[in-house]
Amino acid sequence: MDLSVPAVTLVALLLGTARAAGFVLMAPPFNSRTIPGPVKGALAMALSLLLSTQIAPTLPEPTAGFIVVTAVTEVIIGAALGFVVQVLFTAVQMAGDLIDLTGGFSLQPAYDPLAMTQNSAVGKLHYLLAVTLLFTSGGHLLLVRGFATSYQGLPVGGEVPVDQLGAMLIQAVSMMFLAALQIAGPMVAVLLLADVALALLSRAAPSLNIFAIGFPVKITLTLLMLGLTFPLLPPALDALLEHGVRAMGSLRSG
Repeated sequence: MDLSVPAVTLVALLLGTARAAGFVLMAPPFNSRTIPGPVKGALAMALSLLLSTQIAPTLPEPTAGFIVVTAVTEVIIGAALGFVVQVLFTAVQMAGDLIDLTGGFSLQPAYDPLAMTQNSAVGKLHYLLAVTLLFTSGGHLLLVRGFATSYQGLPVGGEVPVDQLGAMLIQAVSMMFLAALQIAGPMVAVLLLADVALALLSRAAPSLNIFAIGFPVKITLTLLMLGLTFPLLPPALDALLEHGVRAMGSLRSG
């Protein structure tokens, strides 16, 4: 019984794993530190195994130099696609950070051992809610489908469209700020009105120590009205995911 595997199939599996590994390491929710490294590697290999039949027909005759150069290129492409998704997904946490900034929670940030950074409480809460919504709504499968469609416009061995990647990143950053403002807008408006009310109170009663009561009032108001942003998360997350999938499928090599 002959169990030999064609060299082109093995090369397709290797190069597909390279791009999938770059994507898994950068794109949420797969880039979380709660997912062990072997699981990420197995996920990247599973994705490449499913897509190897799509990759193999477009490959030229494999050589050692071609394999090394293309593997590095595929890792860069996968990381770039994952980074665009990460930028879009960061909009949810940025919305929470805006609420923290205007509500006074940013004065005492908390250390996040998973991200190895200091995050404020409301920002981390929004990020965890977004991850939960991503899994419950099947958004992670949508991201995988968008990654699979990237091979249509960016076949293995093709040129890296640096200009398109730059334009896509600029658009993703602008959409990140816009989505963050849309999510946090109601709460930020309420807290700004609270600042105006406290300022008028300080003018009406100068003897009051407005700095002593201002922060507790704003923190209490933030906790009481925090639910204003929660109904805005699902539609905003759907729009961000749709934009990310469309951006991954719009890239075309020259």
